[in-house]
Amino acid sequence: MKKTLLILILLVTVLCCNAQTSKPVSQDHVFGDALNKIVADFKNNFVSLQGAKLPAEVDADTYRSKVCLPAALGCKIMRYHSVEDNSASWQAATYAGDNYDDALKMYKKTFALVKKTKVKGPDAAGNNFEGKLESTDENVRFAVSSLRLKTNDHLYKNLVAEVELMSNYNGWEVHLNIYTKKAVAKAATDEDDMQ
Repeated sequence: MKKTLLILILLVTVLCCNAQTSKPVSQDHVFGDALNKIVADFKNNFVSLQGAKLPAEVDADTYRSKVCLPAALGCKIMRYHSVEDNSASWQAATYAGDNYDDALKMYKKTFALVKKTKVKGPDAAGNNFEGKLESTDENVRFAVSSLRLKTNDHLYKNLVAEVELMSNYNGWEVHLNIYTKKAVAKAATDEDDMQ
């Protein structure tokens, strides 16, 4: 009986010590997991992520997203009424408030989290988003930083993640938008610059 009790106490002690020393899941990891689910469903035009219908926006049907980023205020999918393009976009609101400094911090943090996330889907390789953080100015009241997914997969070649900081009547907002955006050919922009 003493041996059984001693073994039981030892087992409980070991389990408690392991529980106390295990690492908590980081916010970056949770963000990366959510972003990977969103990117994976891009090839399905976000259909698998589409939840309940929300009030319509101008020229778009809007739906709640079944996958949302940690600490986001809300996530939605927008399906536009366009004859030329039937692709949808995914959006997360990551900040809404009247403090410019807080909005700017969230703008930079959202950009950094997207950039450091390793995307596991396309090409079955550890791809990532590449882009440059655009400078901000409180007087301009709007900034957009675009990140393009680095991949050889033709289905994802136009996938872009844009982090936007903008002011409105209620203060400041920060959004992360994921959608299709055709790349502008470098040669064409060079020719335009010469004219």
